[in-house]
Amino acid sequence: MDRTALHLEVRNALSLADELSRHEHALGNDELTGHLSALRSALDEIERDVGKTHDGSEALVSRPTVVESVMRTLGVLRARRSELPIVLHTRLDKLLASGERVVHGELRPWAPVPSKPLLGVLPLARVVPQDVHSMQDYLVSGAYLLSAKLARTPRAKLTGALLGASVLGTSLVTDYRLSLAKLVPIEMHEAADHLSGLGAVVAPFALGYWKKDPIASVIQIVSGLSTIVGSLFTDYRAQKGITFPIRSKGGPSQTELSFEKGEGRVPEVQRPLEGLSSAPSDWEQEVVNLQLRMR
Repeated sequence: MDRTALHLEVRNALSLADELSRHEHALGNDELTGHLSALRSALDEIERDVGKTHDGSEALVSRPTVVESVMRTLGVLRARRSELPIVLHTRLDKLLASGERVVHGELRPWAPVPSKPLLGVLPLARVVPQDVHSMQDYLVSGAYLLSAKLARTPRAKLTGALLGASVLGTSLVTDYRLSLAKLVPIEMHEAADHLSGLGAVVAPFALGYWKKDPIASVIQIVSGLSTIVGSLFTDYRAQKGITFPIRSKGGPSQTELSFEKGEGRVPEVQRPLEGLSSAPSDWEQEVVNLQLRMR
């Protein structure tokens, strides 16, 4: 796994762990707060190690005990997922996915990186190897372009050309082994596979050229179905592990706390004292008085 990508993934996990820790602390779940704090501490150590080098030829692996601590805490969080409010489940799932990728990058720094779950459940099974799926991508893009060549109606031609160009372009810049540039995260490519496959199946009927252009329509529909089925069972693997940054949304608002647990831990009367900018002091009043006297 690319050191820069791993460093970003560690930062993602830290941001999510900090955010969830604030929520659990506010809700009074001190045990889960402790587990999240332990996870943050372990991730801090990993970040320090990863930050020493971004050169893959000098990959520095953290101490086994630190990685084991991350794995153990992720297991606890997964087992106790039901203790978190439902609104936080998506954030927890993202934390688990980031944490698992960090562990993979530490234990197997040279191995292809498994994709994060799409919608929490996809792929249904990891049966088709990534390289086989990559070859399928290029074949499907060729089939779409062929349908544009054989089509007789403008709509079928345009649909085939757009589908072929989009699938080919995405494949050439996806973060997997058989591409020219590693720019698009593997999860984005997986989502694009499902969308393009669905579009190819629906287009002949939605655009009304199914009967007028049966050959092009059959090629597009069969190619789309094969893409969808293949995507459901592909073991999506990234070469570098490129991902997008995730930033913490901060702690819970007073409204969220009131909904979950009465008034929360911070009484409303104390809120003006949070932060220097909203807490007027005697010194500020003295400055105001001085300015009035100078006038």
